[in-house]
Amino acid sequence: MEEIPEWDYYSDTPGIKGSIKEQVSDFIVTELASHETDEEGDHLIVKLRKQNMTTMEAVDTLSNILHISKDRVGYAGNKDKRAVTEQYISIQGVSEADVNQIFTDEFDLEVVGRNGYIGLGNLNANRFEITVRDLNIPLEDIRNRTLKIVDELDGKFPNYFGKQRFGSSRPITHQVGRHILKGDFEEAVWTYIAKPYDHEYKSIRKVREELWETRQVEDMAEKFPKHYRYEKALLYHLTKNEDDYKGAIKRLPEGLQRLFIHAYQSWVFNRVLSELIGEGWYDAEYEIPLVGYKTELKDNKPGNLVKEVLEEEGISQEDFRLQEFPELRSEGSYRRAFADFRNFEIQDIGEDDLNMAKNKMRVKFDLPKGAYATVLLREIRKTGPNN
Repeated sequence: MEEIPEWDYYSDTPGIKGSIKEQVSDFIVTELASHETDEEGDHLIVKLRKQNMTTMEAVDTLSNILHISKDRVGYAGNKDKRAVTEQYISIQGVSEADVNQIFTDEFDLEVVGRNGYIGLGNLNANRFEITVRDLNIPLEDIRNRTLKIVDELDGKFPNYFGKQRFGSSRPITHQVGRHILKGDFEEAVWTYIAKPYDHEYKSIRKVREELWETRQVEDMAEKFPKHYRYEKALLYHLTKNEDDYKGAIKRLPEGLQRLFIHAYQSWVFNRVLSELIGEGWYDAEYEIPLVGYKTELKDNKPGNLVKEVLEEEGISQEDFRLQEFPELRSEGSYRRAFADFRNFEIQDIGEDDLNMAKNKMRVKFDLPKGAYATVLLREIRKTGPNN
């Protein structure tokens, strides 16, 4: 199994360890955005409050309730699943009454007015309130270590993509992207459906292990629970269309297909940034390529490292044109090597009410769009790549 490696840390002080997201309310995310509203906009602007579901899942559910295409629902970013989150979405072609008639236990909706489409990145920042639990060091050490690390970071931290980019329990999204870029659609499909990982529930892992070994699709879709709808969709397609792996991939939502390619770009980015940090490199303004077919790979340390990784992987920039999946092609872009964090505050330190004889800490901070709270906490906790 290919695990996510241990990316290098930027700070030197030992971490406080502990765990996050033990319960949904331990991780609260509030989108900081200003969407001016008027009477004439063709989209409703709606505040979405959800928990225990991704933004994509909420949009899927909402579009089904309203009987509209998912393309008519816009949002600035996909918020964490195991969290309590608040963000703005835009909905085209529905009335305020349509939205006000929705009653579900899965999320809350509040119409705030009308405006245009809300697209990816259309926000200022995100505010996080997070509880770190299961801490096995004294209260004063928790505070001192945390503040020392924050002081070392000096308002910045490595702008790695968080493990959720690759799959928290099954880090396979970048692997699927790699296979798609290489044109190996069969391996891409089987990696997505069947590659097993120890962090999943045992019952699901057993199904995946059987599929990974046999690659037999007949009657296997029924072995997945209902909410594993994408695995089921791929298996049903292969049952009716033997060996049509390209067609199977197209059965997935286009947003998920794009995520595979973006996750691979993110994996390359993380590898390069980790090597740079390991060599003691720092430049506050430097950007690392998110490699695509148009990205300029300059003759400098980051650019040359990207070239080395691609050569090792057997992937060229031209592969990102994705001739057989033109809708997924990626020109590439750039991402800051270090992200800023602001307004860091320890809100509370005390006994952990969920873990006997352990302590907890609650912190609050703001991050720019695209930066991961789990990555900042990774510097403070230093628990390894899979925690």
